[in-house]
Amino acid sequence: MDFGEVVSAIFQYGGTVIMAGLFVWVFVQDKTKNTKLLEENTKMVQALVESNQNIAKSLDIISNNLVTIDHKIDRNYEQEIKNSKE
Repeated sequence: MDFGEVVSAIFQYGGTVIMAGLFVWVFVQDKTKNTKLLEENTKMVQALVESNQNIAKSLDIISNNLVTIDHKIDRNYEQEIKNSKE
């Protein structure tokens, strides 16, 4: 649509009708963009949830390993004290 057609449409249909049409068009475009953004945000949140679950599992494994190492250190220390007394 060239400038002349736009000007003739304004004179033919009136500025108010054209403005209403533009408003509806912008509203639909914004709604489409917001829907896409919401879908992308949902995917990102899901990825973050999965990442946090993986981190929590890793921390549990590390914590369990540290407890095991602490027990081994305590046993070895007790054995060393027992051996040094003998």
